[in-house]
Amino acid sequence: MHELETTIASLTKRGERLATKRIAAQAAADKAIKARQHTLLSADLDDQRALDKVQAAAATASSDLAGIDDAIAVLAQQKAEAERQFAAERERIERAAAADKLTSQVDAIEAALPVCLEHARMLADALSEISAWHFESGQITNFVQNTMAQVEVAANFALSELGAMPDAIRAGRQAIPGEPVPSPVIEPSEPAIAPQIEPDPVLRAVGLTVIDRSAEARSIEIEMPRA
Repeated sequence: MHELETTIASLTKRGERLATKRIAAQAAADKAIKARQHTLLSADLDDQRALDKVQAAAATASSDLAGIDDAIAVLAQQKAEAERQFAAERERIERAAAADKLTSQVDAIEAALPVCLEHARMLADALSEISAWHFESGQITNFVQNTMAQVEVAANFALSELGAMPDAIRAGRQAIPGEPVPSPVIEPSEPAIAPQIEPDPVLRAVGLTVIDRSAEARSIEIEMPRA
């Protein structure tokens, strides 16, 4: 991780320096091209030496700019690859830590489960001795025994699944436990716009106004005879 961080920082710094040099190279290329254009338009076209000079200057400046652009493109690829490796290494470390933590948690569960069940059996045996004459003790005994049976069945499935998770987390086949699940983004709906009612041409000609009463609430009173 430290080596990759150093590499990324070095590539970033070199990229900044190349970007500065590109600005200067672009200015030099623009100046050389403009000088060549001015010579071709205004200078003596029979002066081959002057023409060759401005042509060489423009070609050199353009070549320098193209070389810097090529270097910047290659540098961007190298930086992207280094950042990809850095992200992959960071994820590998995080996954390894999460897998080790889950392994310890599963080991703790497997160690605690037999002790818990043994104490539950001891409690059930103690209660069963008085359940013949004490109803509530018998009810507790049945509850504890049923709970023990359900826990044993569920633990067989759960521990088998949990035992396979660390390897799946390391291999990237399963998400790291506890990672936040991104919630879907709900775009706000646009408010409904009531349609505009165009006045009737005939009514508009005589100066009458159409009033839309479709949205007005109406109440109707109804009298019902009493029985």
